Amino acid sequence: MKQSGVVLQDDGARATPVLGFDVHIWRIALDTPISQMDLTALSPAELIRGSRFVFERDQRRYLAAHAALRTVLSVYIGQAPEELDLRQTSEGKPVLVDRSLAFNLSHSGELALVAVAAAGQVGVDIELIAPLSDEMSIARSLFAPGEVMQLESLTSDARRLMFYRFWTCREALLKAAGVGLSGVGLEIGMEANGEASILSPPLGLIERTRLSEFRPSEHHVAAVAWSARGPQAAARVFDFDNTACLDASAIGRRLAPAIKPSPED
Repeated sequence: MKQSGVVLQDDGARATPVLGFDVHIWRIALDTPISQMDLTALSPAELIRGSRFVFERDQRRYLAAHAALRTVLSVYIGQAPEELDLRQTSEGKPVLVDRSLAFNLSHSGELALVAVAAAGQVGVDIELIAPLSDEMSIARSLFAPGEVMQLESLTSDARRLMFYRFWTCREALLKAAGVGLSGVGLEIGMEANGEASILSPPLGLIERTRLSEFRPSEHHVAAVAWSARGPQAAARVFDFDNTACLDASAIGRRLAPAIKPSPED
């Protein structure tokens, strides 16, 4: 699986990130103490929902993820985070009212990802690589036959990693298309060179969708799918600072270089 080198660097571009045809992915650490978060970014509804979590860890991670989401979006739109009008579609996908900016949020364990594109469709998924009691039962109920066959050919540890790769790729594409987990018609291929490709897109996915995988940490896998509107479109990763001021020059640094996308559908 090819990916960018996940090494923090200050690229000198301390200004509002320019999307162009790219997709930007923000990596967010969720275990920041609540006392260090700027909760003014959150809506009253988000604060209420966060307070309902039984465990403090879950509350902290929810608040961090949603405060970061609003802060990231505010950078591109030029509006205060707390003023953003976020709604959900009938399928439960969050959208910005009266804005063309496309975005998606995913979290697993202590990390979250926010993917942002200028327009079109975008979906991102991150998963913590954790032991599963029977990944093959899950795969047989949700994955395409070809994906199941590839999993069956692998030994235990390799199978677990491949399962999560299939899962994140499928989830990213399905979130981009705005459809459920069953993913009618979707099939992912894992090429001999280790890259994922879209063998058959799900219903609802527009043409020229690209798929990229990367490792946000040693213990996570992730994938992003987006509407590539140009041949040089790339997925670029930034690291979010939960404690920074709500200021385009301070919220993050880029991870380098760009992620190489899979071939277009």
